[in-house]
Amino acid sequence: MKVRVLIIVLLLFSITGMAQRQFDPQTLELIKAKKIPFMTEQIGLTSQEAEKFWPVYNELEKERYMLMDKKRELEQKSETPKPGMSDADYRKLATEIAATHAKEGKLTEEYNIKLLNILPAEKVVKLYRAEGRFRASLMHDFRRSQEEKKDKEK
Repeated sequence: MKVRVLIIVLLLFSITGMAQRQFDPQTLELIKAKKIPFMTEQIGLTSQEAEKFWPVYNELEKERYMLMDKKRELEQKSETPKPGMSDADYRKLATEIAATHAKEGKLTEEYNIKLLNILPAEKVVKLYRAEGRFRASLMHDFRRSQEEKKDKEK
């Protein structure tokens, strides 16, 4: 049951970009505990590589979460605009949204360089693929748990 809850939380976390501060530290540790072995195996990290890789990757994740916070905040502003917002207000909001997307791109470029200094290029590419596989795996597990839940309710 805890695994299912973990999977659901992680899925929601990955898909909706919910902020790190919205989860209690224990839940985040459970998510991390599932992700670390998955990613380590998928990338094929040696113990020496893992020692250098994980601190940098964790920094990247922390910065991603902060950007997701900002994006979510801006999305909320755009979904529920205040009455009387002027064109200038909308322009400012649009500029902030675009700037946040640009920061995501710059963050990816910055950490790509850092990761290439730690790992062989092949493993960096494997990292990017592994992140997608991890999300897909979570989606699969989530769907399966939803189906099992429906079956139990019948």
